[in-house]
Amino acid sequence: MEQLDELLYDDVEVKYLALQNKKKKRKKRRRKRRLVIAGAILLVASLYFMSDISKVKSLEVKGNRFYTKEDVLKKAHLSYETRYMITPKCYLSWKLKKDDFIEDVEIEKSMDGVIAIEIKEKLVIGYFVEGEKNYVLLKDGSQKEITSENLDTIVNYPLIDGFSKKERKNLAAAFAKNKKEVSQDIVSMISEITPHAESYDKHMVKIVMQDGNTIYTSYDSVFILNSYKQTLKNLKKDHVCFVMDANTETYITEDCKAFK
Repeated sequence: MEQLDELLYDDVEVKYLALQNKKKKRKKRRRKRRLVIAGAILLVASLYFMSDISKVKSLEVKGNRFYTKEDVLKKAHLSYETRYMITPKCYLSWKLKKDDFIEDVEIEKSMDGVIAIEIKEKLVIGYFVEGEKNYVLLKDGSQKEITSENLDTIVNYPLIDGFSKKERKNLAAAFAKNKKEVSQDIVSMISEITPHAESYDKHMVKIVMQDGNTIYTSYDSVFILNSYKQTLKNLKKDHVCFVMDANTETYITEDCKAFK
């Protein structure tokens, strides 16, 4: 009986050891398979990133006015040497939104290697000169010095002249009125913005348009500028003077001689 038990025990032990060896061999095969797959992936990835296939094929920038396309790409650390697959959109957006002039960014990456960036710049009211330096006035009332690299961009904005620092902040607030912000397209149609006073209102604004028309407005009425293009459709003569009425939200034509 003891001999039978020993034989049965030996048989079970042999089967157990055989099963363990089988498991070990299976694990080794799986490990080798994983190593081969990982090696193949690393090889393919290395070949991919060493080749021009991995680089950006096209870079598109829209919505920029103050910055050139080259400026935007530089701020985003993008070039045609950039590896497309390892450049996440969130990183590019974060880099660009850090800039004082950029309010929002939309980035699209297509599978053919194209990165398209649409910039929404903060509203620039205009530029002014102070202490022989050029500055732009942003919609939040802040002022930023224009460097020599961006000096050419001031042609896109009106000259702001004759305002104190406090008045410039009030002007910015008028252009960026909540839900009635004057569009940058309209601002680009303005040539010059200066203070103006009348007997009934000492704190008005004179806005000279590039087309030769002149607008006189209170700070509360500045938002009506957004309908300027529509007003021009019904205009039958040039070099007209307007007064903007905040109550009716309309332009009222006036004789230019009536103003100082």
